[in-house]
Amino acid sequence: MRIHNVILALAATAFFGCAHTTMRGGVAMKLSDREAHVCMGDQEVSVGDKVTAFRNRCTGGRGKSGDSDRSCEKIKIGVGTVTKLLNEHYSVVQFDSGVQFDEGTFVEKL
Repeated sequence: MRIHNVILALAATAFFGCAHTTMRGGVAMKLSDREAHVCMGDQEVSVGDKVTAFRNRCTGGRGKSGDSDRSCEKIKIGVGTVTKLLNEHYSVVQFDSGVQFDEGTFVEKL
């Protein structure tokens, strides 16, 4: 099931590209334990720029009335450096040793 979700996510990324605002800053493809294609293009970052990686930690659920009591917290997981600009949509980021990221991790320029 997990591989199916990854394939769908990659297909959606390829279809919609990073121009879509919900994709901006997302790790689109994990290349290795330290390197990834990130949805930040040549108009947003430059080689050598530092970026911070985050994940969401969400808790709670839906109450009996259907309303949600979920809340999410933005958690910093580490720092990386832009090492290459691929095009107007993507760049390559190398994360510091020990940063545990995956597709869906989101990144912001420092």
